[in-house]
Amino acid sequence: MSPGARTAIVTGAAGGIGSATVALLGEAGWNVVGIDRDWPGGDAPEGSIALDIADHGALREAIADFGDLGLLVNVAAVISEGPLEQLEAAEIARTLDVNLTAAIVAASAAAPGLALGAGEGSAAIVNVASVHALASRWGLAAYAASKGGMLAFTRQAAVELGPKRIRVNAVVPGAVDTPMLGADGRDELVDRTPLGRVAQPSEIAEAIAFLADHERAGFITGQSLGVDGGVLARLSSE
Repeated sequence: MSPGARTAIVTGAAGGIGSATVALLGEAGWNVVGIDRDWPGGDAPEGSIALDIADHGALREAIADFGDLGLLVNVAAVISEGPLEQLEAAEIARTLDVNLTAAIVAASAAAPGLALGAGEGSAAIVNVASVHALASRWGLAAYAASKGGMLAFTRQAAVELGPKRIRVNAVVPGAVDTPMLGADGRDELVDRTPLGRVAQPSEIAEAIAFLADHERAGFITGQSLGVDGGVLARLSSE
């Protein structure tokens, strides 16, 4: 790690958005600690952590080890898809555990270190939600619920942590070119997006980096920044 640089923790760091965020923050001078369950090649890179964030006790312990933090980015997510009436309780629980509960646990564990790291400026939490938090489609009940909860938690945490100079915001991506997107329905997503394409992971990372930056976003908290190519602006009946 670079002496004097601020430390950022990124969950879901091996995925498309997560790895792009790790790279961009590293270029900006952050000491980045990535957390993920599965890393390419099987081993976590030096300075990163191999951990299933659904193991909330282990997640809390890993984050609490860092006494001075500047940033927490909650990226990690799983998606479950299928008819509501066929959803199993275990599948619902896993989706909520990874997508929502882990983000709350991570923020809880990171808050003391973020308060220390804020100094005279501010520290930040950036949560990665989804357009499905605001408008959704068939078959994504657990996923949509988890992302809707992420936005509610973002607003609540902004109020509670603001006096500690910890800003809490969310990025709300539309379709992003990651393995989670898959090939099925991709052309339809492109056709329904006003900008006529899906986002690149680096574009979501740029929004995260903006919200993390005290100089550029120091008076922004409790907000949700849409990075969706115009999807939520479009009438579904059009």
